[in-house]
Amino acid sequence: MYSTVIGTDNPDLSGFKKAGGKLLIWHGLADQLIFPQGTVNYFSRVQKLVGGKEDTTAFARLFLAPGVAHCAGGSGPQPDNPLNQLVNWVEHSNAPTSLNGVIRDPSTGAITETRPICLYPDVAVYKGHGPTTQSSSFVCRPTRAEKQPSEGD
Repeated sequence: MYSTVIGTDNPDLSGFKKAGGKLLIWHGLADQLIFPQGTVNYFSRVQKLVGGKEDTTAFARLFLAPGVAHCAGGSGPQPDNPLNQLVNWVEHSNAPTSLNGVIRDPSTGAITETRPICLYPDVAVYKGHGPTTQSSSFVCRPTRAEKQPSEGD
């Protein structure tokens, strides 16, 4: 009924892409109001329509934030100023491969933990050394389902 006014499910972003637009989407995996799998499904449909993963990544990127609720909140690291990363992409062609995720002390606002929020479908994996509260101790890697088999597998 309202799709002409607030419709957000049309995956045809070809005009946006052709105009040189850049789109940064992030979604909290603990979102209790809008289920993240719907966003993943939408992004997959965009990829199919505009020519696949590589063509889509050139203008649109999806990031999933573990533990983050609707628009903010939750126990996970929230994107810290994703608009700045979008502006950096648009103005300096520096496309983000991860977003800066932060956890803040609720009483002071001070950052207590950092973690990368990886480009979908990658996830943050602990390197095995360093503080688990710092982004530098993590690396973005494909999930097991996304890994390509190597010769030894």
